[in-house]
Amino acid sequence: MKILLRLVGVIALLLFLPLLFLELAVSVWYKHDVVQELQFLANESLESEITFDNIEVSALRHFPELTISVLGLSIKEDKYEVLYSDRMGMQINLLDIYDNNYALSKIEIIRPRFLAPVDSTGQKFMIRVKKKTSPSTGLRLMLDVPAIEIRDALIIINNEYKGNRIRMNIEKGDFRLRSFDDLLEFKGDAFGVLDTMISKGRLSQTAVPIAAHQSTLRLNTLDSRILFDGTLQLYNAHLKAYGLLKPIGYGNMLDITLEGDEARVNEYVALIPQFQTLNFHQHNPDARLQLTIHNSGYVDPVTFPNIDILFEMKDASFSRAGLPGIVDSVNFRGHFSNGKLRNAKTSEMVIDFGRAKVDNSFFAIQGYIRNFDDPYIDMKASSEIELEDVNELLDFPDLEMAGSIRIHADVKGRMSELEKMRQTKEPHFNGEIIFENVWLLKKPSNIKIEQLHGKVVVKNTELSMQNLHARYNQAKINISGHTPNFMPLVEQKSGRKSHAQLSIILDNLALTEADLVMDKKEDKEEASNLAAFQFPDFLNLNCNIIFNQFAYEDYRAESIDIGLSLTSDSMLLHKGHVKFDQGDFWLEGVSRPSTTEAKNYEIWLKADLDHINTNNYWQPKTAVNKKESSTLPDYAAFTVHTDLKFKSLTHDKITLQDIHIVSDMQDQNIHTRTLDFSFPYGQVQSRFDMLLIDSVYHLEGKSTVALTAIDIDSIKQYYNTIKPQVQKEDSTSKESTFIIDGYTFELTAPQVNYKDIVADQLAIQLQLNENHIRLDHAAFELFEGQINLSGIIKQDKYSEVKAFCNIDAKHIDLGSLTNQFGGPNKELFSKKHFKGEVGVGGQVLLQFNHKLEHQEDEMLGKIKVSLSNGELMEFPPITESLKFIKQANRDTILLANRNLEVLFHNDEVLLPRTVFKTSLSNIEFSGYHNKDIGFGFDLQVSVGDLLFKSQKKKRKQVRENKQATFGAIKHYLQARSENGKMHIQSMKKKEYREDLERLNHRYAHVDSTLKMMNLQIAQ
Repeated sequence: MKILLRLVGVIALLLFLPLLFLELAVSVWYKHDVVQELQFLANESLESEITFDNIEVSALRHFPELTISVLGLSIKEDKYEVLYSDRMGMQINLLDIYDNNYALSKIEIIRPRFLAPVDSTGQKFMIRVKKKTSPSTGLRLMLDVPAIEIRDALIIINNEYKGNRIRMNIEKGDFRLRSFDDLLEFKGDAFGVLDTMISKGRLSQTAVPIAAHQSTLRLNTLDSRILFDGTLQLYNAHLKAYGLLKPIGYGNMLDITLEGDEARVNEYVALIPQFQTLNFHQHNPDARLQLTIHNSGYVDPVTFPNIDILFEMKDASFSRAGLPGIVDSVNFRGHFSNGKLRNAKTSEMVIDFGRAKVDNSFFAIQGYIRNFDDPYIDMKASSEIELEDVNELLDFPDLEMAGSIRIHADVKGRMSELEKMRQTKEPHFNGEIIFENVWLLKKPSNIKIEQLHGKVVVKNTELSMQNLHARYNQAKINISGHTPNFMPLVEQKSGRKSHAQLSIILDNLALTEADLVMDKKEDKEEASNLAAFQFPDFLNLNCNIIFNQFAYEDYRAESIDIGLSLTSDSMLLHKGHVKFDQGDFWLEGVSRPSTTEAKNYEIWLKADLDHINTNNYWQPKTAVNKKESSTLPDYAAFTVHTDLKFKSLTHDKITLQDIHIVSDMQDQNIHTRTLDFSFPYGQVQSRFDMLLIDSVYHLEGKSTVALTAIDIDSIKQYYNTIKPQVQKEDSTSKESTFIIDGYTFELTAPQVNYKDIVADQLAIQLQLNENHIRLDHAAFELFEGQINLSGIIKQDKYSEVKAFCNIDAKHIDLGSLTNQFGGPNKELFSKKHFKGEVGVGGQVLLQFNHKLEHQEDEMLGKIKVSLSNGELMEFPPITESLKFIKQANRDTILLANRNLEVLFHNDEVLLPRTVFKTSLSNIEFSGYHNKDIGFGFDLQVSVGDLLFKSQKKKRKQVRENKQATFGAIKHYLQARSENGKMHIQSMKKKEYREDLERLNHRYAHVDSTLKMMNLQIAQ
């Protein structure tokens, strides 16, 4: 067994060694010769630059045939690589090599890329072959290759001069090459995809499956003439192709014919993109299509061939998928030629006849067009359309139609001469569209047009709408229009425009909310269509729209008259008048072109109305959907001028009279020159600016309020009635987009009443800021004196108000003051007991709730009071406690105090230690008052002054501005009120000192609290 195995191994080795030797001999000894021969053949045949990465020679890969593989083959012409292949393999019989006969049995071309470019100047770049002057002394090729295989080829033909481009992928191509005398013949099949076809800069086809079946190409080696025939397949459509092509100079002389198979109508219809988009299908099996395309003549990168196309369709029927309507009996015949000069000027399209029908509707056309540069048209067309048939055919889901439309057109003449023809009596372009009982229903809005009659007439270049009338939602509507020359709309040449007039008159139009209902999807589509709409560039339109009566829900207008002038880049609203029961409203506007993409819109609004209630037109929203919020569009710049007058206006709970608004808005900035109105308590005059800075509005301006005699309680009640609801603060809300920045507010009133207090000649000047109100000045007359106030007012997020006031009062009558604030102790504190002149200066912090009710238990203040020319007249605490003094001296007591401090803490009034100079004696006084306890004060009386000084001397001391002194003998008194009655009794010195110490401690506390509040307000 081992001997047998060794024998087999030796035999295999003996067989393998010659093959190994052959492979070594070929790859080493013959490779160099093969490379030289191929390079020699390429250099002899081509002028273009040819390179390759490597050449492999193998005898074993396809034994017994020699395999030669050229890797990375590249042919360049100028800057273009016109051919590249990953690998090109050739197979040659080994025995033929010894006879110097290179007969190829197979050629493989893997992933070639072929580029045929023509640049914008018309220069063509292709593989250039050398002209042979003598027979080659190189290799002798046997031109009988049974198999040529092409795989994954990319072909790009790009003509920048003509604007054409073709890109196709050939997945598989199998051919055979043979020679017959002077002919080389290529025959076989190929399959692939036409990726892109662009014709004259426009995309015409994409992703079309293509194939060539039984195609034969014959090359005459003597004159380079190429003859071919075969079948070209596009999708499922087959075209027979045959003809010849002969290179001449820089181009070719060609004669090529493409013929369609008349039995394959559906396949040819599928090549039309519009039919694919609309999902139309031809379903008559007996339909026929004859199509012949003939290209002939000389053609090069800048020259077009002669093109002649004959076409005829018989008995075709088209339907749209899912719809019952059928376009039936489609028949037409005609031809096209680009003429002798092969350009648009000599081109001609002839329609011998064309007919189609849809149930009861039909369409017919006949005629021709010559010279596509300046068309001469001789064409007649007629149609009668039943709109029910259109519904069935096209299926508009939101639109219902009925009625009929008849169309007639007769055109004869050159389009460029139509304008001249309109001056002649002979018509060369006649047409009309006649509407007979047409009605349209738009869903879901229920907008309905009924009984539309009338016609649109064309005569040469003149177009007019004649007697168009209908009912629009039961309202009569009349439409008329005219343009003497519509040709600029057709030609679209710069500098020329059509001028047209349009008039629309509606009588008693009434709409409801249901008429305008749209679902969200449709609403977005309508908005998108409106944004995409562009007014024709070559039209100037004057439009007049009149509503004799108009109503929407409960809103009515007696008449509306609108006049518009429209162009592609501007709009002039020269008349906009709306007449209501309450008055008149005017609107004018203009849009102007801008140097940027944005348009400038300028609008004038004017109104003069008796009364308007805004609550009837809109309701306040409880919440705002951020996605639905809107701002002015970025592509528009608005300027709005307003001049509005209302005799009365109601908004929410507020009613105003004699309103006058004059303002300008530009670039989202608002300049209000006048905002005047009256309300139940006076008149307001305002002027202000709202300036947009860094996405935040800043309010600046001034308001002047002239009030009548008012009552504070009535004003507070009015405020609480009209004030908006306080909303809870949203913790997620963003920063405010509105800032009050130094707004001045001036207020005057001849008289202000608060309970039983009367102030005269009130004058206030405020400055409103974002976080506070600064009271620059407030002055009024009170208690026969003059009071001046200044300070700061702040409101927190809960609408609670804090007011910090500086007080400066002069010449206040002491009797009137005590009479007013004496409280229930009228027998003690009344005008009959007090006389004198008081000056007040200091600071008070007042707090109010959201109803502007004063919070007495949260008051804080410190004021200094000066008293001059004071008199106490028959004051019971004096007369009763000092009976031992002569009555004449007790009944009228002179007193003075130039430095009396009063502190307010919550609901309590504190009077720190102070000294009164009186005509009885110098008195040291301290005390307090609150609403729960009443009055309580202590007195220290100088007994020496009381008993021993003369009345004359003491009266003189009161009038002199000298510091009061006390003798060694002092008497201490305590006064307390209880149940409205005053009780006075003597007290010990120790008790007096203890009360004084407690009072000073409370004084220090209030004083420090006030200082801290001052710091907070200053911040």
